[in-house]
Order: sequence, then C-alpha cells, then structure tokens
Amino acid sequence: MTKPLTIIAIAILFIILIDVNISSADEKTAIGLENAISNRKGELESIQSELKQKQQRLSTLENEEKDYIGNLYAIEEQLNLNNRLLTKTKNQIKDLNRLIEELKTKLENNESELTYQEKVLVERLVWIYKRSRVSPLLNALSAGSPLMSARRLYMFSLLNGYDKKIISDIEELNQQIITEKAAIVERIESIKKLNREQKIQNRQIQLNRKKRKHLLKEVRAQKNVELTAIEQLNKDQDRISAIIDILSEHKTALDKESAKTFLRLKGKLVWPVRGKIIRRFGKITDKKYYTVILNPGIDIKASAGVPVYAASSGEAVYISWLRGYGSFIILGHGGGYYTLYAHLDDILVEIGQFIAAGEIIAAVGETGSFSDSILHFELRFGKEQLDPLPWLR
Repeated sequence: MTKPLTIIAIAILFIILIDVNISSADEKTAIGLENAISNRKGELESIQSELKQKQQRLSTLENEEKDYIGNLYAIEEQLNLNNRLLTKTKNQIKDLNRLIEELKTKLENNESELTYQEKVLVERLVWIYKRSRVSPLLNALSAGSPLMSARRLYMFSLLNGYDKKIISDIEELNQQIITEKAAIVERIESIKKLNREQKIQNRQIQLNRKKRKHLLKEVRAQKNVELTAIEQLNKDQDRISAIIDILSEHKTALDKESAKTFLRLKGKLVWPVRGKIIRRFGKITDKKYYTVILNPGIDIKASAGVPVYAASSGEAVYISWLRGYGSFIILGHGGGYYTLYAHLDDILVEIGQFIAAGEIIAAVGETGSFSDSILHFELRFGKEQLDPLPWLR
C-alpha cells in the first residue's frame, strides 16, 4: 500500500512542477512585455510633451519672424520628434498585440483547465454521494488491523485535501479568467487609441514635410547658405563628441574583449547606403568659400527615401536632432566603438533597441543639409574620429 501511494505522490509532484515551470516561462514573457509597454508609455508621454512645446515655438516663429533658416530648423526638429513618436507608437501597438496573444493563450489554457477541474469535481461529488452512508471513521475502524485503519484514515485525509485543492483551484481559475478578459479588453482599447494617435502623427508629418519643402526652397535662394551649413557642422561636431563621451563613461572589463571583436570587423562593415562619396574623411578645402573644415566621417550622395542600413550589429544608444547633422542615430557596438548616421528621415528604431548588421534603421533625407539628400556616416572609437572607408566592405 505504501509503495503505490509514494508513486502517486511523486507523479502528482512532477505534474505540479511541470505546470509551475510552464507558468513561470509564460509569466516571464508577459512580464517582459508589460515592462516594455509601461516604459514606452512614459517615453511616449515625454515626447508628446516636448512636441507640444516645439509646436508652440514654431507657431511663434512663423507669426513673428521671417527667419527662413530658423523656421527650417524648427520644422526639422519637430519632424524628428514626430518620427520618433510614430516609431514608438508602432512598436507599442506591436507589443500590445503580442501581449494580447499571450493573454488569449493563457485564457484558453485556463478555461480548458477550468473545464477539466469542474469535471473532476463533479466525479468526486458523485463518488462521495455514493459512499456517504458510511463515514470515513467507521470505514477506517472496520479495517482488519490498527495499521490498516491508520492507512485508511491517511488516505481519506489525502482525498479530503485533494478535494479542497480542486475547489481552491476552480475559484482561482475563475478569478484569473475574469482578470485576463478585462486585461484583453483594456489592451484592445489602448491599441485603438494608439491607432488614432498614429493617424494624427502621419498627417502632421505630411504637413511638416510640405512646410519644410517650401522653406528649403527659400533657404537655398539665400547667399552663403552653404557656408552657414559648414559652420554649423563644425559647431555640432563638439556636441557629438560630448554625447559619445557621456555614452562611454561606464566602461567594464568586457570592453577590451568587445573592442577586439569589433576590430576584427575592419574591412567587413556593411555599407550604410550605396551611392557616390561626395566628401571624404579628414580636412576638406571648400573651393567656393576657401574655408577648411574637418569632416569627421564620409558623405554619401543618395536619393531621399533610400533605406539606411546598420553597418554592424549593436544597440541604438542615441537618437536626436542637431542643426548641422539633422536627424541622426548613434549605434553602440561595444568596446567603445560607435557608428553615426545623419541627415536622416523616417527613423525606424528607438533607443535601447538591438539592431542586427544590415538591418534598416532609417531613410536618407535632407535634414540638417541645405543641399541635396545625403547620408553622413561616422565611425568613432570613443571620441576618436576614424576614417570609415577602410572599415567598409
């Protein structure tokens, strides 16, 4: 009698452990999605608040000044925020849909488990009813020996505990099902709201692009506009160095190994875009204005809207806008190595996102540039500016 009981107990324990492990895996996935959604919600609100301030500033500039360059920069800064907000909104919708699928799967499993538990409970009630004329105590005392009586009492206590667990599980499953159904409805409403906001952002982006096109035409008609752009680029190089300096502050022992790994990629990096190189790395003398500038990267001529690819796998560590760079992305590759992509449009990634080598991160644009559409590409080791050409395939 003892041996079968031990086997049954082990089997029950094994089933419980499997169930716990599956539930834990599901919980981890759901919790990870919940955290990502919650964090992004705060970021969305922050960008919306900043965007509102920029819109008010732009309205003031349009009403009070005829500073075409100032207005152009204000429009570009707003477009950068519009694009970032749109990207985050799309990713939020995608994560919410994934979470809804997770919740639906969990709900189906719980409803299936509830049906099974209710069936077991009915069978137990029928079994108890049929044997209700003889009490467990009398049944135990009628055994042939004290040992058999003790074993029967022990068995009845196990069954009693089992019945209580079934009832407790049914109550818990019912509550989980109610909670999960409410969570699904809440997430669906969030998606509807985000879809409405997405349409608003798309309309705003189209409107701002029209404004930018008009302003760019006015700016290009002005004298010395290219010189202004060159001077601005020089000023913003120091800002980029300061940003990378902050990003590089927290170095670890793994950085040396990561640096060695990235160093082995020299000559193997993916071209961020295919096109003609119109400005190389290093000192450049502008023949028109007789000025010498230091180009910290390379400038590649490419059509507006052409995809921009990540040169290597890494994390999007910084996305912003500067007058000389326009909308730009900085990817961190570990070991103190960074790549920078500037004059972008339609930014498709967000800060903290891991990106594979060759993955599309944005589109070529004209932001921060008064000439035609180009991609400005930099490679840095800490603040040190490296010539990207020997690193590309």
